[in-house]
Amino acid sequence: SSGINAEYGDCIDDTVQVRKTVLSEIQTCLDRIVMSISGRKLLRYLIAGRESSQTHCQVIESLKVGEDNSVSKKDPETRRREILNAISPPVLSYCTENLESLLLDNSTGSLIPTVVEHASGDMTPLLKALIAHLTTETMESYPVHWALKKILNTEANLLRDLILDTVGPETISSWVNSNRGAWTVLRVLERGEVGASAKDALKLAGVASFTESKGRDALFEFLNR
Repeated sequence: SSGINAEYGDCIDDTVQVRKTVLSEIQTCLDRIVMSISGRKLLRYLIAGRESSQTHCQVIESLKVGEDNSVSKKDPETRRREILNAISPPVLSYCTENLESLLLDNSTGSLIPTVVEHASGDMTPLLKALIAHLTTETMESYPVHWALKKILNTEANLLRDLILDTVGPETISSWVNSNRGAWTVLRVLERGEVGASAKDALKLAGVASFTESKGRDALFEFLNR
């Protein structure tokens, strides 16, 4: 089960052996793991550790029992970091390559923000793949909208900068034609200093004439402050 596997990796000092026996096997069947409830629980634990938002409190409490054992010599945080550094690259690659299918479902799509927030490594390829997936239609999808909202609350600066650097003003303006797209654009513009050109482009596009929605109205109000 995911709890047993997580406990196994959490308590063994020889993380090299853990990588060879547990993590290497996980890498070979990531697709099957991601598609199962217990598998996703395992991945969340390996990536996010004992974050209560990712792992059930009962599992966290059961793992605390072994913290004071006399066998373990390695600092728990060191074990945690070594395991995270080993599992992150294959998970990042998998999420980047399979982003579109993962975002078709709430249960698998919710892994994306977890990976962005907690995995180690360069998030740029994954976030660029996410941006490439964005259209007026996909942004109305709940899994996509939820992922964007969560990521903007964690890696907001990187995602915002990538959007502003790689997406043209016409495309950004087209997103405003969907309610959830308009809210995403607003969150991007609200976070940090944004160049005047981005705001001006949206003003020139005539936001007020776009499809009526609460998101459009909130964005219009922001642009006219």
